[in-house]
Order: sequence, then structure tokens, then C-alpha cells
Amino acid sequence: MKVIIDRDLCDASLPFCQRCSAALIRYPEGSDRPCIMDIIEDDSETLTVVMHTDDRTLTIELTEEERELAAVEGWEALADFDPALFRSGAQERWRAIRQLPADH
Repeated sequence: MKVIIDRDLCDASLPFCQRCSAALIRYPEGSDRPCIMDIIEDDSETLTVVMHTDDRTLTIELTEEERELAAVEGWEALADFDPALFRSGAQERWRAIRQLPADH
């Protein structure tokens, strides 16, 4: 399964994002969060998380063991950089998205 996340669409602080992502990693199906752009069933044995955040794209393939860690710690435990603690600007990004044509 592949989960595509755009963290720029949410102003949640990093601690909240960690808890939210830990729950998502534990139970990826049926999750409805504003940052989730797509969930793709690819019949892979790993869970792939593609996250756009802090002007980066982070791709993490989680084995079952790594998934157990991330299900407790959140995605930040597997990142190779220090993400921003606080965020802003999501409201402006949502306004811009709202202006896009429906068939976009």
C-alpha cells in the first residue's frame, strides 16, 4: 500500500502530526485526514509513505518491523531531517486549491 501525504495542507504542530501519523501507519485504511492526498493499493508487502513537507519529498518504505516503530513514534522517527515544529499557511493553500477547476 502507498499513502501520499501533503503535510503543507495541515497546520498541526509536529507532536500532533506524529500522533496522527502513528495512527495512520497503524491503520492506513479508512483514514480521512486533510493531508492525505491518495491511498493506493499496490499489493506490496511494505507500506510506502510519500510525504511532502518542508520543501522536501520524503519516501519511506516500511517493513513490518519499521511499521511497528512508526506506529508508536510517528513518521518523524524515520525521517533523515528535522521537520518544522510549527507550521502555518495551510488555509491559504486550501483557498488556492478551492480555485482550481473541478476536473483538475
